Amino acid sequence: MPWRNVVFRFNREEKRKGYFMRYINMMDIVKSAKQKTSKSFFTPFGVFVVILFILIFAGAGIFLLFKKENIETLFKPSVESVPKIEINVNAESALIISAKTGTTFFEKEPDKKLYPASTVKLMTAVLALEKKGMDSYITTTSTVTRVEPTIIKLKPSVKYKTSDLICAILINSANDAAVAIAEGVAGSEKEFVKLMNKKALELGMNDTNFTTASGLPLKKKDAQFTTCRDLVKLMKYAAQYEFLLGALSKDEMEIAGSDGVKIKLTTHNKSLFSENSKAWGKTGYTMKARRTFVGVDPSFSPSIIFALMKSDDLWQDISKLKNGGMECYMAKPKSFIEKVREWLSEYKK
Repeated sequence: MPWRNVVFRFNREEKRKGYFMRYINMMDIVKSAKQKTSKSFFTPFGVFVVILFILIFAGAGIFLLFKKENIETLFKPSVESVPKIEINVNAESALIISAKTGTTFFEKEPDKKLYPASTVKLMTAVLALEKKGMDSYITTTSTVTRVEPTIIKLKPSVKYKTSDLICAILINSANDAAVAIAEGVAGSEKEFVKLMNKKALELGMNDTNFTTASGLPLKKKDAQFTTCRDLVKLMKYAAQYEFLLGALSKDEMEIAGSDGVKIKLTTHNKSLFSENSKAWGKTGYTMKARRTFVGVDPSFSPSIIFALMKSDDLWQDISKLKNGGMECYMAKPKSFIEKVREWLSEYKK
């Protein structure tokens, strides 16, 4: 091999090694610079500087976005108390709360234990929905023919859709339909009542005792009781089911069983026919319980929940509680986020 070729190859190899060593040296320099930068940046002082700049820019943005008086109001703590009202109701016990926050707007002996009457059927409906579902069927037994009114005259050995029986108890307050549900879910009303009381405890209804699925007294001395506070807890839970709210909103409906016989359901809730005092809910009545009610403002996303017990002027009481509750809800103090949204919308205008 000529000596010139040897020298040329040797020089080429040396150059390659030189480039490689320079590359390694450069990488070491970069790595060292990164380490120094990260160490110096992530010191407590560095973090403090970054946070300070963020706060300054955020404050400047808010200042430019809102007027001075708006900023003062925005960050001013809400010292106003939750709005409450005084309502003169005939009911012995009553309660109104915010469905969103649970805030109490009005109360009148809300923890007094009284007879619930047919408001009990709201719990029966909840269990029927959760244990059986809407699309299942329940076959009636001869027991349904021995139930005290209110009844829709169900016949034994007839299949009814569970959803139809739920509507029957919530719209028409049908006691025979309540018994049919109890037997269809648990085999007997006695066993169903155990499920009712168990569910009540789960919902924090600690001042409640159920003895029947319909709300009718079990014996002459009725051991069934609840409070307005517990009824409101039950309604708050039931309101998560759109189907139940839908049933409570209906003034009439028609159902039929496997025998083909059509049964017309008509509501007991006369407030549904009132333009200004409409409320979705469950009514109740017995001689001892007098008039009872638990319900919400007419909406699938209710703003208020209210209950009343032992009233002799039900429709007036419902009107006062519903309208008074809505006034309180609309007048409640605005949150920080609500204020920001309101001012943003004004700014865009």
